[in-house]
Amino acid sequence: MKFSKVALALTTSLFLAAAARAQQTAPAPDSTPVKIGFVDVERALASTSEGQAQLKALDEWARPRRDEINQIGQQLTDLQRELVSKQGAAADDVLAELNRKFVAKKRELEDKQRDAKRDFDLRQTSVLKELGGKLQGVISRFADGNHYTAVFILKGDDLAYLTKSADLTDTLVKLYNEQYPVAAKAPTAAPSK
Repeated sequence: MKFSKVALALTTSLFLAAAARAQQTAPAPDSTPVKIGFVDVERALASTSEGQAQLKALDEWARPRRDEINQIGQQLTDLQRELVSKQGAAADDVLAELNRKFVAKKRELEDKQRDAKRDFDLRQTSVLKELGGKLQGVISRFADGNHYTAVFILKGDDLAYLTKSADLTDTLVKLYNEQYPVAAKAPTAAPSK
């Protein structure tokens, strides 16, 4: 795993060095210079107006489920306290009933958590797929219109150096907001189940 990261970093460094050297040398009259950019996709999607609206809608959808899970968690804690306080003082059948309730409540909590996570992940994936598809179109149009040779996804851990002018994220967020204004379309988190 470490070797592949080092190899990827080394390859990326060599590629960037070669690209920088190619940009510094005067291009032949019939060739175009190499132009490379980077975009932080996560930051871009979270910074667009539509992305913020979609994330807010997703959070609003998840809030009642979180509240329900927290309530069940509190009930589980209360049952556990009651069980501990009655140890040695209550009859075996009372303790057995409390233990049964505790186990049932714990299962209910685990089921609710699992279901909520699955539903949230599905909705989040749907939102990110929709926004990501639009962002890809914005990137493609921008790169073609500005004669970029390549636009890479920016991952800070894989990069030793990046000039500010090569980070296209803010420019692409601005273009995305212009092409997909939120006021024209009401945000939707995903179809409800």
